[in-house]
Amino acid sequence: MNHRTTNRLRLLIVPLLAITMAGCSSWVQRIVTYSIENFGEPILPADVRVISPILPYTGLAVLWGGHATVMIQIEDKVFMTDPAFTKTVGMLLHRLVAPGIDPAALAKVDYTLISHLHFDHFSFGSLEMLPKNGKLLIPPGAAAYTPEFGFVETIELQTWESIEESGVRITAVPVQHFSGRYGVDIPWHPEKGYTGWVIEYKGKTVFVAGDTGYHPEYFKEIGRRFSVDVAVVPIGPAGMGSANSLGGRIHVSPRGAVQIFEDVGAKIMIPMHHRTLSYGSTADPMIPQNLLQAVIDEKGYQDRIHILAIGERRVLMEEPSGQTSGTPQ
Repeated sequence: MNHRTTNRLRLLIVPLLAITMAGCSSWVQRIVTYSIENFGEPILPADVRVISPILPYTGLAVLWGGHATVMIQIEDKVFMTDPAFTKTVGMLLHRLVAPGIDPAALAKVDYTLISHLHFDHFSFGSLEMLPKNGKLLIPPGAAAYTPEFGFVETIELQTWESIEESGVRITAVPVQHFSGRYGVDIPWHPEKGYTGWVIEYKGKTVFVAGDTGYHPEYFKEIGRRFSVDVAVVPIGPAGMGSANSLGGRIHVSPRGAVQIFEDVGAKIMIPMHHRTLSYGSTADPMIPQNLLQAVIDEKGYQDRIHILAIGERRVLMEEPSGQTSGTPQ
């Protein structure tokens, strides 16, 4: 798009948004203003782009696609969290870095897990890009918002409810966030519309926190109920909490993320939900990663917390000796 076209679009969008934003929060206005100012700006390429995301043999591998999009492969099963592949989110949030996963390169996704209703986690356009040979799992209260995408089945789980099939068990677990998709619908079901997930398969357990603030009991209870191998935990957006705080009610800080990791008793932590999108802040998007690194150094967690580049895959458990899971079907 050339500069002349971009400027014309800005002239068209600005007066319309000035009307529609009347009465909106300063946070929403800040996001919209930033998006207008950066309309047409190039998106940086992903740090890494894996040609074949699905491995023929592995014990447990994690591939971070940016934001909360994480591909988890446990032997022959593939799980995808909060897929976000579009250039913008809700036509407002500006993407800073391109997706690290190409959905066209995926032969299958057995289970797609949605953490909550917000546009940057429940992206309709991104779900359309995925193969439809698996199941879509959504949080409590999300069924009314969910179109028919063509997945084998769409399943809404309540907190602590599980599905179990073919050796896979997936459980919806409590986290602390907020509900709604369009702003005005937040009061309709304030305690629904968001969840974390615990995935269990072949003796391996992964906890995915989705988007959450810190809660003094939820994560300890998850740790009591499950023996977690890997915890996938958000550490952003940038500017959430000071270096020594646990963050806010709805978003943990990097230190709060490490506290969640400790509460659930996981062996390994993979951070996500940072570097990828702008939320109307001019803060350096590397702040959460840098703060996390400081906590890692302080606690000596260099071998337990793995900061991935966008698009990077990390094999955390090799296939057991003498066994093969077979090529994913």
